[in-house]
Amino acid sequence: MTTTATHTTERHLFTIAHHWRDLRKHLTTRSTTWPPTMGIATISNRDQDEEQAEAATWRAEALRALERSPDQPGWTAAPLRLDVLDTMVTVEAGLLELADQTAAAVQHAPITPAPPRRSWPDDPRARRTAEADDRRRNQLALREAKNPRRWRYTGEQRTAPLAALWLLACTQGVRGPWRPLTDTERHRIDTVARTSAALIERALDVGDGRVRLAALCPVCAGCLDMQGGAGAVPVVRCESCGRTWSGSAEQGL
Repeated sequence: MTTTATHTTERHLFTIAHHWRDLRKHLTTRSTTWPPTMGIATISNRDQDEEQAEAATWRAEALRALERSPDQPGWTAAPLRLDVLDTMVTVEAGLLELADQTAAAVQHAPITPAPPRRSWPDDPRARRTAEADDRRRNQLALREAKNPRRWRYTGEQRTAPLAALWLLACTQGVRGPWRPLTDTERHRIDTVARTSAALIERALDVGDGRVRLAALCPVCAGCLDMQGGAGAVPVVRCESCGRTWSGSAEQGL
């Protein structure tokens, strides 16, 4: 994989780890949609099939389980944003699966403690040597068990930001209990990281957005593209006649 591609992968992984706390904060903020409604076009929504409808039902039940009952007296949590929750669940599941599969392929097997001995050598010198070997092996096994750079398949560290940082270390060639990545493994990490970062940027509106609108240009019936995101005012442009709209104001090029 080229250096440019590697740097792009690193940027995507850093974006995931950096913005995860922002996603948690946005869980209870007021929703903003992309593309926004500008009065010039109405975005058509896809009809949900049975599988999508069932998934939406499960998400709604999970959401109700996370929130306190409105019948319960006292403070009640603000409703969660389902779009942000969906993003977090999707990204975290994908990154954990990727980290698990990558670790299974590249991570060295941990050192195990010395097995209990049924007997020791009769020679005192040989016994001292055997005892020293067992102590050394047990110390190495204990040190390896506490190695913070080792990816673990259970425990509290199994979160999206920590998975992103572990994959980032492997991508950057940081020394750890793993072998170097192959080009195929790098490509797979890049694919998942790029998709995950795009989902997060879209949920937070911190990335550049571009979408083809369903409506046609009211002037020439050409195709309309909307661009915006990252806090910028959305702009609609007709690819045929070149006219642009910003908000409700029409501008000629």
